[in-house]
Amino acid sequence: MQINDTLHGFTVTRTRALPELNATLVEMHHKGSGAHLAWLDRKDENKTFSIAFKTLPNDSTGVFHILEHSVLCGSDKYPVKEPFVELLKSSVQTFLNAFTFPDKTVYPVCSRNDRDFLNLIDVYLDAVLHPAIYKNPSIFRQEGWRYEGEGENLGYQGVVFNEMKGAFSSPQTVLYNEMQRVLFPDNCYRYVSGGDPRCIPDLTYEQFIANHKKYYHPSNARISLVGSVDLNAVLEKIDSFLSAFTPLDADFSIPMQQPIEQIVEVVPFEIGADEPKENRAIIACASILGRFDDKERAFALSVLSDYLTGDNDAPLKRAVIDSGLAQDFSVLAEEGQQQLYGGWTALNTERENQKPLEALVRDTITKILENGLDRERLSACLHQFAFNLRDREGKGWPRGLDEALSMLDTWLYDGDPADGLLIETALSSLENHLNDDYFASLLSELFLNNPHTATIVLVPDQTLGEAKREAEAARVKRESEAWTEDDKAKLVKEAEALKAWQQTPDSEEALKTIPMLKLSDLNDRPQPLTMSETELHKVPVLNHTVDSDLAFFKAHLAANDLKLEELSVLSLLCRMIGNFATERHSRAALPMAIKNTIGRFDVTPTVLPGSDPTHCRVMLSASIACLKEQAEPAIKLLAELLTETIWDDLNQLKELMQQMAVGAKMSLASDGMRYAMMRVASYKTAAGAANERIGGITFVKWINEVLDSGESAWNKLLCEMRELLNKLAVRERLVVSRSEAAPLSAVETLILGLPNGTVAGEQACYPLPGAMQEGIAIPAQISYAVMGSNLFLHDRQYSGSFPVLQNILNFHYLWNEIRVQGGAYGCGFVARDSGDVAIYTYRDPQPNRSLGVMRRAADFVRTFCAADPDLTGPILSSVSAFDPLRNSEEKIAAAETRRFRGITEETAIARYQALLHTTPEALLSLCGALEDLANDNLVCVAGGTNLLDTCKETLQNVITV
Repeated sequence: MQINDTLHGFTVTRTRALPELNATLVEMHHKGSGAHLAWLDRKDENKTFSIAFKTLPNDSTGVFHILEHSVLCGSDKYPVKEPFVELLKSSVQTFLNAFTFPDKTVYPVCSRNDRDFLNLIDVYLDAVLHPAIYKNPSIFRQEGWRYEGEGENLGYQGVVFNEMKGAFSSPQTVLYNEMQRVLFPDNCYRYVSGGDPRCIPDLTYEQFIANHKKYYHPSNARISLVGSVDLNAVLEKIDSFLSAFTPLDADFSIPMQQPIEQIVEVVPFEIGADEPKENRAIIACASILGRFDDKERAFALSVLSDYLTGDNDAPLKRAVIDSGLAQDFSVLAEEGQQQLYGGWTALNTERENQKPLEALVRDTITKILENGLDRERLSACLHQFAFNLRDREGKGWPRGLDEALSMLDTWLYDGDPADGLLIETALSSLENHLNDDYFASLLSELFLNNPHTATIVLVPDQTLGEAKREAEAARVKRESEAWTEDDKAKLVKEAEALKAWQQTPDSEEALKTIPMLKLSDLNDRPQPLTMSETELHKVPVLNHTVDSDLAFFKAHLAANDLKLEELSVLSLLCRMIGNFATERHSRAALPMAIKNTIGRFDVTPTVLPGSDPTHCRVMLSASIACLKEQAEPAIKLLAELLTETIWDDLNQLKELMQQMAVGAKMSLASDGMRYAMMRVASYKTAAGAANERIGGITFVKWINEVLDSGESAWNKLLCEMRELLNKLAVRERLVVSRSEAAPLSAVETLILGLPNGTVAGEQACYPLPGAMQEGIAIPAQISYAVMGSNLFLHDRQYSGSFPVLQNILNFHYLWNEIRVQGGAYGCGFVARDSGDVAIYTYRDPQPNRSLGVMRRAADFVRTFCAADPDLTGPILSSVSAFDPLRNSEEKIAAAETRRFRGITEETAIARYQALLHTTPEALLSLCGALEDLANDNLVCVAGGTNLLDTCKETLQNVITV
C-alpha cells in the first residue's frame, strides 16, 4: 500500500522498508474514529493483533487492572459471562491475554489460523469497546472487590484484590512501587496501576465506569498487527467496530517529571515471624536519566549495568562484596515508560549501611573513572547485550507479540513506532563510543553528578503481616458498623445478584455467539519434529535443521548413577560452571571470554521420567547459542569449562551460595506454587524427588545448611564438585545435540577433548517418602495449594484425551469454583505424559476450600459427560497445548526429550489422533485418575501461617525455610 491509499476507513500515512527485520512497516489512521494502526508486514504464519489504550491512573485503586479483567467478562455481541474463557476453551490461539502497565493496558492475541485470528480480533474488540460492565455491576464486584462473609469472618474479596495481595508479598514489588512513587511525584507513575490492596476498596463502581468511558475510545488506541495477515479481511473486521465512533478531543499526554530533590524513604517489608532480621534490609538508589526516545542512552545504561555488576568480579560489585556492606549488589536500568531511570540495589544489608554504601559507590566509580574504563570488559558487555537484542526469538513468548509491545515503547508517547523495533543504529553508535568518553560521562552523570536521587530503604518486619491483617479487619469493622439498614439490605441484594450470576450457566443461545472453528479446519497431525541421529567417535550426535541465524549446541552428560543426596551437589555444580577460573582463563577474564564468544550459555541439571515412577534419567546439560561464525570457538570454550575448571576458590563459592540463598529467600512469596508443585511431585516419583533435590525447598534448605557449616564444609564441597565433574565429563556419558550451524569439526574437538571414563547406567532409582501433606510457611497474605498423583502408580496410561480433560477441568470447573467464586487469581489441572497429574491454585485466599474443590473433580466430569456435551471447543483449544508454537531452541529441546524418553513420531501422532477423536466416554475413562488424585491425598500448601492454619486438619507438618 502507498501513502494516502485508503482501505476500510484506514488511510496510509507512512510506509517504510525495515531491512533490519526483513519487514515493511505500514502506519495508518482511521479518520472516522481517530484510531492509529501500525502493521509490521513480516513473513510469519503466527499472526499478532493487539489494541492498547493509554491508561493513566490518578490513584492506587487499580482501576485499570480491574478494567483489564472486567472487560473480558462479557460484551454486547458476546453476552456470556467470560468470552475470554470461552476462547481459551475453543480457540487454537498461540497467545491470548491482557496486560496492565503503569501507563497503558494492552490486549494482544496470536494465532496461526487465519479464521481463528479474525475470530479473536472480533471478540477482543467487542470486549474492550462494548463491555458488559455497564449493564452488570457484579463483574466489578467479582473482579475488583466486594464484602464477603459475616461477623468476624466479614472481609474483602475479589480476584484483583487477592492477586495484588500476592504481589505485595514480594519485596521486589514493594521496592519497584516505592521507587516509582518517589521518583515521579508529579505524574501517573507515582501510583500503583495494578492496585495497592490498601486502596483497592476505595474504588467505586461509578469511578470504574467513568474511567472506561474516558480511556477506552479508539482515539486513545494504538492497534498493532504483525505477521502475514490478510490485510483486507483484518481491516474490514476492525473498521466494523471503529466506524461507530467519532474522534475524541481529549489530552492523554503525560507530563515529563522534572528533577526531584534528594529524598530518602524507609519502608517495611514482610518477613516470617520466626525469620531473623539481621542482614535482610534492601537499599536502592535511583534517578531519572532520559526519555523514551533516547535508545542509545538506554542501551548504554544496560551495558554499564553488566560492566559494573554483571559478575562477582565486576568492579562495583566486587568492591561492595569485599566491603562486607551487602551480600549482593546490582545496577538497575528501568525502561518501557516515558522516562527511563537507573541506579543500584544492595541486598542483604543493614539499614545503617545506607551512607557507607553511598560513599563506597561514589569512591569506587571515581577510581574507575580515574583509571579509565576497561575497554575489553566494556566491549564484551556490549557484545553480550547486542546478542540478546538480536536474538528476537528467545524472549519467552511469540516474536510478534514482543514486536507489538516494542512499538508501544515509543509510539505510545507519539514517537516513531519503528524506533521501538530497530536496534542496529544505536548498537553501531555504541561500538564507536567504545573509543571515546561517552560511557565514562554517563557513568559520572549516574553516580557522581546527580543530586536528583531517590533512595529507598526496605527494612524487614516480622509483624507486618499480622499488622496488615489487623488493619484490614479494623477497616472492615469500622465500615460495617457505619452501615444503615438500607446499606445492609443493598449489600445483601448485591451479594445475591453476584452469586446468582456466577452460578447461572450461560444459555446455549449466548454460547453459540462465540465464533469457533470446525475440527476439519485442523491439521490431521502435529507439526513434525525433525532430527537425525549419527555417531562420531562412538558418541551419539543429534542433528537438527532449524530456520535460525544462530547456532545451537548442547552437551548432555549422563548422571544416572548419582545418589539422591548427590543431586544437590550436581545442581550447585551446574550453577558454578563459568564462575571459576580455568587453566586458560583467570576468574576475572573468563566472563569476558564467555560474553565475547557465546551469546547465551546455560548449564542445568536435566531430569526426565523413567520407565516407571521409581526410576528417572538425570543429566548435566550444557547448552550454548551463538552467532554462526562464533560456533567453533564457542564449543571449544565449552570444552574448556568442562575439563579445565579449577575448583579451589573458597571465597567465590561462599559468595555465590550466599547470593543464591538471598534469591531463594526473596522468591518464596512470589514463587510458592513452583515450590509446592515440586514438593508434591517428590512424594510420588523418582523424577519428582530428583527435581526437589535440585531446585525445590530441599535444595534451598541444603544451601543454607552448607553456608552455616563453615569453611571445612565449603572445602569439602569444592572437592565434591571437582570429583563430580571429572566423573561426568567423559565420552562414555556424552550425547551431543547440534543445529546445522554448529560445525562437526568443533563437535569432534569437544569429543576428543573429553577423557574416557565410566558409563552411567540407563536409569536412576530413588526411594520415595510416600503420601505426605505438608505446608510451606512463606511471608505472604495469600497461598498456593497443590494436590497431585501419578498415573503409573495406579497402572494407568497417559492418553491423548488428557489435554481435553485438562481444558474441561480448567475452564468449565476450576475457573468458576476457585477463581470466580473462591477469589484465587489462578488455578488449573495439569496432566503430563510422564504420568504426573496435579491440581493447583495461585494467589489463593482460601486454600482449604480449594482442596475440597479439587477432591470433587471426578464428580464434575461425570456430571459434565452425562449431558453428552459437544467437545469440539475443548478439542480445538487442546491442540495448541499439544502442538504449541515453538521457536528454534524449543523445537530442538522437544526433539531431544522425545529421543531420550523413547517417544517416536508415531506415538506423538497417535496421541494427537486420540485427542482429535476424544468422546465423552473417553473422558469418563479418565475419572479414575482424578479419584486416585483425591484418594492419594498428596498435598502441599505454601502460604502465610494464618492460611496454613485453615488447612490444619489436612496438613501433617509445616516447613519453614
